[in-house]
Amino acid sequence: MTTNDQPLVVIACATASGHTLPFLPHAVHLTKQGFDVSFISGPDFRNAIQRTGATFYPTENIYTAETLQALNTIPDGPSRAIFNVKTNFIDVTARRMKTLQTVLETLREKHPNREVVIVQELLYMGTWPFILGAPLPKGYDQFPRTIIFGTGSLLISSIDTAPFGPGLPPDSTEEGRARNAAMYGAMKDMDAELIDYANTVYAGLGATVKVTEPLFDFWTTGHDIMLQPCSPSVEYPRSDLSPKIRFVGGTPRMEIDPSMALPGWWDELKANKQTASPKKVVFVTQGTFRIDYTELIIPTMQALANRDDVMVISVLGIRDARLDGFEIPNNAKVVDYLSYDAVLPYIDVFVTNGGYGSFTHGIMNGVPMVMAGTGQDKAEVSMRVEWAGIGVNLRTDNPSLEAIRDGVDKIITDPGFKTRSVDIQRENEELDCAAALERFIMGVE
Repeated sequence: MTTNDQPLVVIACATASGHTLPFLPHAVHLTKQGFDVSFISGPDFRNAIQRTGATFYPTENIYTAETLQALNTIPDGPSRAIFNVKTNFIDVTARRMKTLQTVLETLREKHPNREVVIVQELLYMGTWPFILGAPLPKGYDQFPRTIIFGTGSLLISSIDTAPFGPGLPPDSTEEGRARNAAMYGAMKDMDAELIDYANTVYAGLGATVKVTEPLFDFWTTGHDIMLQPCSPSVEYPRSDLSPKIRFVGGTPRMEIDPSMALPGWWDELKANKQTASPKKVVFVTQGTFRIDYTELIIPTMQALANRDDVMVISVLGIRDARLDGFEIPNNAKVVDYLSYDAVLPYIDVFVTNGGYGSFTHGIMNGVPMVMAGTGQDKAEVSMRVEWAGIGVNLRTDNPSLEAIRDGVDKIITDPGFKTRSVDIQRENEELDCAAALERFIMGVE
């Protein structure tokens, strides 16, 4: 196959780490296969994207300190959810649409006869006015084929699951379906408000067709295909699941840059596995969004302090971050920033606050998890870990030292968690996410 036979690929991502970083391995894979890849994301990711071989196109970063501060002043509940969806999803549509249109028109001008395929990260938002009837970009007589790609747990509604958010397990019994229906019914007014708001915004951008279903259902299945980056066994079964949704396995592990700077204790970590009685290694992180280290990182070190049988590795998630004023226990190591895929092969227990990126990293490295998160999508991710049997769900953002200690010890003493995690790791590797996306781009799936 020649390069001209391959579609031009446009990857478009929301401008946050958890929505952009999962696509870097895909950009690397596609460029190695000879694809011309254009990659839209925030300015913070320029260098990382360019290292993949893709062409970087910036779009405005909407996750501002002011927006987050405003969100945090609203108590959990419908008002907070409505503000979040309007501000961070619907209101960004015009800017995302404009960036995407510029990229599509640039590609058409350079390559008048080449097919273009868009891979839209679920929350990028830029395609929707076009498929709802807005004028097409110059040079196009139909909108390019678009693949929706998830970076979180499935948001779609179902008779077998409760609405997304509270972290309830699936229930397809008669009683469970009645519970689910009642909860969806309680959301009808909120859904109607968001649909009306989105339709107003989309109409202002040229849309002539209205959304009539709950927004996240529309955003998930509004194009022909939606790819979910996990195996079916770590996502809830739904008897009414749309055939547009395909499971493609977890995001592939990133290749480790041999020039990457490693902390001074790295050789000690590596040597631990070779000893006659290796210590159990616990890795704790809160990702890049929640950086109050008193929530999970510091309590985990305190909970496991000075145990001779345990080594704790803490990654702060922000370059040059420090734990000022905290005395680090003798059995703990702290680093500001470190690739998860570099450290996880040496880890026995992964303690995290429930971000989907951490969830995927744990799966792809076969490491059981202790989850401590309830905000955003974290309750949902944490419940999936519990439901799939690959970890412990503490069901709180602020676990006690005893809860953390018990969660870690439960995984250490029960080999079933590791066995199940390795089985699911193998299942996800066999699905081969990068190759699957390439096949969908080529239209052979």
